[in-house]
Amino acid sequence: MKGRPNIRTVAKEAGVSVATISRYLNGRFVSAARGRIAEVIAELDYKPSTIARNLSLGRRGCIGVVVDSVQDPWFTQLLVGLEEEVSARDVSLMLASTELTGKYDSNIVVDWIRDRRVDGLIIAKAQHRDRSLIREAVEAKLPAVLVAPNQEFQQVQVVRCDNRSAGKDVARHLCDLGHKHVAFAGGPSNSIDSKQRLSGLREGMNDRGLLLNSSNVFNCGDFEVDAGAKFGRQFFDKSTNATAVVFANDLLAIGFMRVAHKLGVRIPEDLSVVGFNGLPEGERLWVSLTTVAQAFQQMGTAACRRLFESIDSPGPVQTIEFPMTLIVRESTGPARRSGSRSRTANGRGAGARR
Repeated sequence: MKGRPNIRTVAKEAGVSVATISRYLNGRFVSAARGRIAEVIAELDYKPSTIARNLSLGRRGCIGVVVDSVQDPWFTQLLVGLEEEVSARDVSLMLASTELTGKYDSNIVVDWIRDRRVDGLIIAKAQHRDRSLIREAVEAKLPAVLVAPNQEFQQVQVVRCDNRSAGKDVARHLCDLGHKHVAFAGGPSNSIDSKQRLSGLREGMNDRGLLLNSSNVFNCGDFEVDAGAKFGRQFFDKSTNATAVVFANDLLAIGFMRVAHKLGVRIPEDLSVVGFNGLPEGERLWVSLTTVAQAFQQMGTAACRRLFESIDSPGPVQTIEFPMTLIVRESTGPARRSGSRSRTANGRGAGARR
């Protein structure tokens, strides 16, 4: 047979109508000849036109991915899973950074929704300010999946991690090392991730008969390295009995550890440090960071699959939750003896210099 086979060729060889072949290719019910159709498609090596199929279904063959900044190392890890799933489905991906100009601007995504330029949206780490954007998608009946949202949202699919269990894992690890006085430093005060990780940490310590003192709970304002460094400078100016500090994400921990090293604080001899997320940067530190890793690639894949399911057949709103994995590295060790932490030359509370 010469030339590339088309849908009419397949229909003729299978002895059915073009409409039947179309229903089969679109995953719809075909009462008879399913086996024969599959055989003919294999024999002819028929590959349906993605463009034609999208046109027949009124689709663009493209999904939109929204994030604050594509430079966010958390997002670059997630993107691996997103791209793998999208490329396997022969679908295009459009990317929008809502802070591309340095300030929040979601207009480009709103245009996607109103002009129906995409078949669905994946929004990474949605915050309160994204509520109007998400409402636009819901009102337009455009499928959307939120990955690790930092707020509670209704009427949209969600893929996130089991933060509470992860916090309990951290508590068990530190308690096993003899830590009885633990501090927690979160990101924004309204962050769900921070709240749930703190809740799990507190619950895990309670299970061991220990309390996480409210005076040892802090907010850093955001999740960036600079916020962790600023907190570090404040932390070491205070008197604290904490022998370990748990941060709500790795970037905060990294900023904090830089300050600690400058002040001569020995990690983990004087102070143990734990982060969350499992970013590659944590492993590259001079004292590698103990962390609780998210399943970035699996989360990206799951978000894509859930979105495509919603595009093909809208169904009930679901929340998919992934476990996190504790990765023990050099930044955690046995708790120091009470009162053993010395002070730096300028009088600030810190570890003994090497």
